[in-house]
Amino acid sequence: MSVEDKVQETCDSCGCFAEIGTIIGEGDDVLDLVIAAPTEAAALAKLAGYETLARQVCAEVELSHTLAQGVDGVELKARLQFTCTAEKLIFEMRSRSL
Repeated sequence: MSVEDKVQETCDSCGCFAEIGTIIGEGDDVLDLVIAAPTEAAALAKLAGYETLARQVCAEVELSHTLAQGVDGVELKARLQFTCTAEKLIFEMRSRSL
């Protein structure tokens, strides 16, 4: 497929364009989060907020996490596995409020 054959949407207000395939990539359904907090309890509380939101988007989301002691507190690394790319994208947009 040549560049001319691809569909491009142009934004009239800013002159930008993007191809949908560059925004939503098939198989992009894993999200890695890093939460830094002063205590383990604070990090887990923040993770609970993300988990609640993720389960609203996808009840079958798989969550795993690890904790590590850092210089300024605790670093929690979490991985959320959604069932499809669209669910991950919806979660990312909704999680901006957290």
